[in-house]
Amino acid sequence: MNRAGYRLLRRENAYMEERQGGERGVSRREWIGTGTLAAGAGWLAGKAEGQAPGSAPFLVDAGIDRIVVLPGKTYLRGWVGRGRAPSQTRPHNGVKGPEPQTADLAKEQIRVRWSKVSGPGGVQFADASALQTTAGFSAPGTYVLQLEAEGLPGKNSARVTVEVEPSPPARALEAAHVEGFAVTGGFWKPRLRNLIVNWIPHCIRQIERTDLELGMGGIDNFIEAGKKLRGEPHGFHKGFVFSNAWVYQTIESMSLALGYPFEGDAEAEAAHALFRKTLDRWIPLILAAQEPDGYLQTAFTLPRQGRDGRRIDSDKFRHWDPAHRPDHEGYVAGYFLEAAIAHHRMTGGKDQRLYQAARKLADCWESHIGPPPRQAWYDEHQGMEQALFRFGRYVNEVEGKGAGDRYLRLAKFLLDCRYHAGVQPRDRVEYSQSHLPVTEQYEAVGHAVRASYTYSAMADAAMETGDADYRSAVKSLWASITHHKLYVTGGIGSGETAEGFGPNYSLPLRGYCETCASCGELFFQWKMGRLWHDARFADLYEDTLYNAILGSLDLEGRHFYYDNPLEARVARYAWHLCPCCVGNFPRTLLMLPEWMYAKSADALFVNLFAESRGRIDGIAGTSVEIEQRTGYPWKGAVALTLRPAKAARFALHVRVPNRNVSRLYSATPELPPPVFRVNGSAVKAAVRNGYAVIERTWKPGDRVEFELPLAPQRIEPGEKLGLLKGMMAIRYGPLIYNLETQEQDIAKTVSAASPLNAVWRPDLLGGVTAVAGRFIDGSPLTAVPNFARMNRETPTEYPPPRPAPGGQRPAPRPVRSTVWVRKG
Repeated sequence: MNRAGYRLLRRENAYMEERQGGERGVSRREWIGTGTLAAGAGWLAGKAEGQAPGSAPFLVDAGIDRIVVLPGKTYLRGWVGRGRAPSQTRPHNGVKGPEPQTADLAKEQIRVRWSKVSGPGGVQFADASALQTTAGFSAPGTYVLQLEAEGLPGKNSARVTVEVEPSPPARALEAAHVEGFAVTGGFWKPRLRNLIVNWIPHCIRQIERTDLELGMGGIDNFIEAGKKLRGEPHGFHKGFVFSNAWVYQTIESMSLALGYPFEGDAEAEAAHALFRKTLDRWIPLILAAQEPDGYLQTAFTLPRQGRDGRRIDSDKFRHWDPAHRPDHEGYVAGYFLEAAIAHHRMTGGKDQRLYQAARKLADCWESHIGPPPRQAWYDEHQGMEQALFRFGRYVNEVEGKGAGDRYLRLAKFLLDCRYHAGVQPRDRVEYSQSHLPVTEQYEAVGHAVRASYTYSAMADAAMETGDADYRSAVKSLWASITHHKLYVTGGIGSGETAEGFGPNYSLPLRGYCETCASCGELFFQWKMGRLWHDARFADLYEDTLYNAILGSLDLEGRHFYYDNPLEARVARYAWHLCPCCVGNFPRTLLMLPEWMYAKSADALFVNLFAESRGRIDGIAGTSVEIEQRTGYPWKGAVALTLRPAKAARFALHVRVPNRNVSRLYSATPELPPPVFRVNGSAVKAAVRNGYAVIERTWKPGDRVEFELPLAPQRIEPGEKLGLLKGMMAIRYGPLIYNLETQEQDIAKTVSAASPLNAVWRPDLLGGVTAVAGRFIDGSPLTAVPNFARMNRETPTEYPPPRPAPGGQRPAPRPVRSTVWVRKG
């Protein structure tokens, strides 16, 4: 989102928040400024050694803790000065104290030196006497490094901890493109059906409207841009500069939806017919808006209308101009590439229209952006980077190895340009993750959608190149999110900065958790799992999928949440001022088979469990049809039937869920591991990296059965989560639970001694497993899955009615549904 759009959105959100009520009656800024952030006291105090804060003549900052993946190095950016140390200024959200004032080392005659305090191996500093330097490590383990500064004003020091890890496997796991995928029943079939039958048609109708006052800018922008390029009279661009994005996302969603068979279901077949007609109607309109050189963004083709009504001739703006870095050129282009992939794959390559237009667009970018004599550039909102990696791989798949490599190089070039290609100070900001070179970013900061898309693309770069610095950065960023800034629902972005991350351990219940950010978080975790061949990443993205993403849509598939706080006050709405999520979450949910499986040349990895069938090619020289029969997540029994085209020996890796990956939370009681049977006989499956591994020669019809242990668990927040002190939450398998006011007074205290029992309730919310317990006063407690929360409330009117001029604002709305409850 551009800055003007962001200001408009913040005004809208501010009004919604005043209408709904803030964080228990306290604003986010007040929440932090009043010292409620006591859990982050360590973050505020920094890690200075030597003299006590306040008495030291100057402060020393060694930076934040991080991870290094061998044979990589860590980039050290030390600081000496007064005020707040730089690592204590993130984010600028009410933290008190003077701004950092960097010391003049030469003038003040201050000498600095890096040294190793502890660690199992040697440390090699490129220049131990420089504030900015690098350090390499000889062996894995935990190291503590110290930066010491001494001079006429006195002496002080600070330390940083570096976790050094061995390299991941040389080759990342491949994405398993599942052919002929079908959900055959169980949990996912009705949910994806409602998405296809209700939500995507609703998006089509909204996109084709011309009378929207909020969230405007749909297919009409392409119609007008086509007129402009043909020399015909035309109108202004409507909506945000990035409004093309939800059109492209909806094209991708339609294309993915057409791959789901629902034989005999008249409503689903009618939706499929609608999608085909819509694609045939929209594609020529979009192609007509593509400029002769391949460039495509209607906000640059059409004139824009300023707030005062004046005409802005944006067609005269230079493309990839730093002055227009906020205008989402790459964000929008990236979604077009991804839509083209989905459409081309859906048609089996028979319809080349969008694919060829995407090639033309990518070629346009590649011909202008790159090493000299081309220009260096990066977009303020990421999106093109991960799309180019995906597109380059797809071109290689379609046209032969090497055909898409230039797009892969361009993707990495765009990442490498961040910070380095900055022109003005505003170009180097945490908000858009351009404050440091990407390989030197070790903490998740800034706008959460932009961040997760960046980190996802960085994981792509690590996969493609094996670059150790990229591996170190993504692993550090993963740890920063997972162990410091992740909501228990799998959502990210507390909203304490502009739609973004707050400081470590600050996860207020009235958090933001934008749906688009959850989609980006899933992309990132999925790629990290493929890089490390490790199930814990799938453990995390399963939480995100079932709670933070699925929970954004209501059960009927007619209303959605833009943001997903853990205390809900209002029901979902039909549209939004910024409808960036409306096509993003359906495309993400419809990529279910991508998230379910991964593969290597001699192994098949099962990451998620859903009643389904499909075929995966390229495993041990054959194709393997795999069918899952399961009632998961309501029931733990899973049966996998494998039908290889011919008998073949390979390893089957089945994820054994771990509900305690993040150190932020602890789920108890521990549940026993599953027992595996092959064709009815028990087998001993070694567990490696969270996967139970069964290696054998597989024959058609071989059946693997196991029972994933499911039982209610109490979730206790870690001590550093001061905002959640004295609270608990409930989990059942991958599902986080909410208490709602329809059943109980949610302000009551839950009994710590009361057992929690799973109860199937066919009469509740379309059929769910509820969790029953008791409050400390003996009254009954009922918890429902978080994804199903607020489905018994009247949908929220959008836009909300404004108070009459001079009228009294409505009282804050009470909390109606909550994840965290008091325990006693």
